[in-house]
Amino acid sequence: MGVKLFLIRHGQTEWNKEGRYQGGMDTELTGTGIEQAKLAAEYLSQVDFSNIYSSPLKRAVDTAEIISRGESHRIIVRDDLREMNFGRWEGLKFSEINNQYNEDYQNWLRDPYNNRPAGGESFEELSIRALREADNIVAENENKIESSVAVITHGGVILALLVCWLQIPVSRWKSIIQRQGAINVVVIDRGFPYISAVNFTGHLHPVYDENEDRVIRIYGSLGNGNSP
Repeated sequence: MGVKLFLIRHGQTEWNKEGRYQGGMDTELTGTGIEQAKLAAEYLSQVDFSNIYSSPLKRAVDTAEIISRGESHRIIVRDDLREMNFGRWEGLKFSEINNQYNEDYQNWLRDPYNNRPAGGESFEELSIRALREADNIVAENENKIESSVAVITHGGVILALLVCWLQIPVSRWKSIIQRQGAINVVVIDRGFPYISAVNFTGHLHPVYDENEDRVIRIYGSLGNGNSP
C-alpha cells in the first residue's frame, strides 16, 4: 500500500500565540502546545510507527518526543524539515511586517515562488527541499509490508508538500490552513500521493472553535484581493 505519512505540525509556541513569524528561530512550546502534542499522541496511540522524523527546531523535537510516547523509537532529525527561513521578518508580527516591509510582503503574498522574505527563502526553495526529504523518507521505509511514519514539522513545510502533491496553482498557494497540532495523512504509493486527511484537529477540540481560524482573518486584513 505504499508508505503512510502522518505529517504533524508542532504544538503551539508563545510566538504562535502572539502572531509572530518564527521561521528558523528556536522557540519553546507553551503549556497549550504540550497538551496539543499529548492529545495527538493519544489519538495516534494505535499506530505502529516504523520511524519518527522531526525538524531540528526545538518546538518540533519536543512535539516528536511526546508523539513517540516514550517508546524505543529514535527520533530521526532532518534539517530539510525545518521551517521556511523568513529572514528579517522573523520575530515580527504580521502587521509589523506589513508596515515595515509592505511592498516585499505584498509581493510575497501574491507570488511566494518568485518573491522571498527580506533575506529569507522563497517558497520554491522550501518546496524543493521539502519534497526531497519526503522522497528520502519514503525510500527509507517503502520496503516494509506496512509502513506508517510520523513526520513532525512546521506549517510551511506541510503546506509546501500539499501544494506540490495537489498541484495547486500559485494564486491559491496559501489556501490550505495548518493549525498547531494538526495531523495530515498521506499515502505515497509508487510515487503517487493519496491524501486522506488535511489539517485534522478533531483530537484537540470536541467542538469546532472559531478562534482556530484567526490566521485567515489576519491575512485577509493585510492583503489585497490576490492574497489569501
